[in-house]
Parts: sequence; structure tokens; C-alpha cells
Amino acid sequence: MKRLAQTGPDGGARRRRAKLRIATLALVGLAGVAGLPALLHAEMTQIPTARGNYLLSCGGCHGLDGVSNSNLVPDLKNQVGFFLNLPEGRDYVVRLPNVAFSITTDEALTGLLNYVVFTLGGDSVPKGTKPYTTREVAKLRRSPLTEVSLAQMRQQMVRVLIDQYNATPELRRYGAEDYGSPP
Repeated sequence: MKRLAQTGPDGGARRRRAKLRIATLALVGLAGVAGLPALLHAEMTQIPTARGNYLLSCGGCHGLDGVSNSNLVPDLKNQVGFFLNLPEGRDYVVRLPNVAFSITTDEALTGLLNYVVFTLGGDSVPKGTKPYTTREVAKLRRSPLTEVSLAQMRQQMVRVLIDQYNATPELRRYGAEDYGSPP
């Protein structure tokens, strides 16, 4: 096969520039591959963790460490675990609308809930409490508490938890006044 000659007065120069561009792209590509481990490491540090999901989804209201303005939202630190003394309390934590309607996956929500209960809950978690499972969370979040008074439901559980499970009276602090206090 006969090769056609470049046309134009600088045919050789165009060919050299094209080769130079190809070589430059190849070098840039190799440099990119050489930097791939650093890029992958940077990407891996961006993978959400249970704490990261908590901070993004809950921390704005409940506070970075589970301590908030208890006139607006309940504190979680050293308190949320008490609810797991009661089967309905364990369900309540998952079925709260802001939890159940979370945009996270069932797996991520399970990790977040276990972080909240076992890390932020601290000593309030009953001995021997099992972590939430993805299957349990997936089932419970499909039935959010949208048809009940959350304040009344919480108030009833808090009374039982303080009276029967030695929960801290601090659990009453939520809203404009301490509820569930003895008259």
C-alpha cells in the first residue's frame, strides 16, 4: 500500500505536533495512574461512617455529641439507651418519623442507630442489649409513627422507664417543662 504524503508546506511540522500531543497525553495519563493510589485514598476517606451519617442527618438538631436544646429535641447522650428496656421503646426509636423517613439505606440507618444507641447512649444501654439488625430496621421503618402523639407516647414510656428501670430523671427534660414528673 502506498502511503500518501502530507499535503501543505509544513506537513512534517503538523505530524510532529500531533505526535507531541499524543506523547503529552500519554505522559499525563501515566502521571494520573501514578497518582491513583492517593486519589483512591482521598475517595475512601469520604465514605460515610455511622458517625458521619449521624452528624449529617441528626447532629444539626440533636447536637454533635447527642446533647441539644432539650426544649426543642430530646438529648440522646446517656439517655437514648433507656428506651431499649422496653420492646415498644426499641421500636419507637426506629419508627420516629425523622428516623423512619431518613433517605439513608436500611444498612446505613442500622449503623447510624447502633452508633446512637451504643455510643451516644453510653451507660443508659441495658446490659445484654443486642444491636439493631438491618432486617429489623427495614421492617420497623416501613411503619413510621405518623398516627400517634409522639409526645404522649414518649411521656408514657419515660414514666415506666424511670419508675421500673431506674432511668435518670433527666429523661423527662423535653419540651417547655419537665413532663412525667410526680405531681
